[in-house]
Amino acid sequence: MTGYIFSPGEHMLDRKGRPIAGYTLSGDAVYKRARVRGALLRLKEWDFYQIADERYCLQFVIGHVSYAGNCNIAFFDHHSGERIFERGCTTALPLRSMHLPESAHADSVLTFEQGDLHLSFENKDDVRKITARCESFSAEVELRPAVDRSVLVCTPFASPWRFYINEKINLLQAQVSVRLEGREYSFSSKRTFALLDWGRGVWPFSHEWYWSSASTLVDGVPFGFNLGCGFGNDAKRRGTENVVYWGDAVLKLSDMHITHGSDPMQPWTLDSGDGRFFATLTPLYDRDTITKLLFVNNRCHQMFGTFEGSLRLENGTVLPFTGVSGFAEHAVNHW
Repeated sequence: MTGYIFSPGEHMLDRKGRPIAGYTLSGDAVYKRARVRGALLRLKEWDFYQIADERYCLQFVIGHVSYAGNCNIAFFDHHSGERIFERGCTTALPLRSMHLPESAHADSVLTFEQGDLHLSFENKDDVRKITARCESFSAEVELRPAVDRSVLVCTPFASPWRFYINEKINLLQAQVSVRLEGREYSFSSKRTFALLDWGRGVWPFSHEWYWSSASTLVDGVPFGFNLGCGFGNDAKRRGTENVVYWGDAVLKLSDMHITHGSDPMQPWTLDSGDGRFFATLTPLYDRDTITKLLFVNNRCHQMFGTFEGSLRLENGTVLPFTGVSGFAEHAVNHW
């Protein structure tokens, strides 16, 4: 696969709305919603945050699929599988009125309110604050980057006007306050990290993907990865979202193969195929989500567990790792 690295300020959609395939590790390529042509009911945009230590996990999402808007709050124990709190709501036909930010790094405030549910994402100088309130649940989160790189990729599909622009920001150090029915839940002060999944795209109706992510410390050094496969058209893409972080080192990978057996609770394998990265995920909890609404039929197995494996740095040094908390997911969507 030939890679193409965007120049700072380069547009990822041309003036006719066609995707320019490529990637950057600096988050400085440009997405302009005004360049998206047609696709009145096909544009999908979301900001998804996941904050986790080695026990608890928070998930927050604000997004839309043009014909429906969505806001969701989830709090669960990914070690035991206990679903502690979850609420969500949808709105009809928001189209492009929700005004999600056109950059994952620009100063912005994104807010969703309906009834007693309030969720807001604020970003200022890459310090992110999340505020959530619903019924007897409340959460406040502050996120600061532990590494100065992230992966932003524009992936085309077979149709010339369909695309997936996605930025994954790993290793966001998190300070978390969560209360539910008067009880305060404690997250690890040093081992709580977040990721941002920032997605904008015009997708085909049916699609399938694999995605895996982890953010933690190994021997006191920030370690994380973002790995995926199945996105877009292989013949047209010129870059992947696959990247591994080790302290100040960034290992950019090409293809990634993520596989599992018929029972998703059995071990998964993640293999770059070139000897640079290999890992096995031992699942502890299957966050199995199913969405059926009108013609929408989506299912995702998000498998939380621990990774064991190794990576080879550019200088040839092989670094083994074990007991790393994270997840891998397999999604099949008709949306």
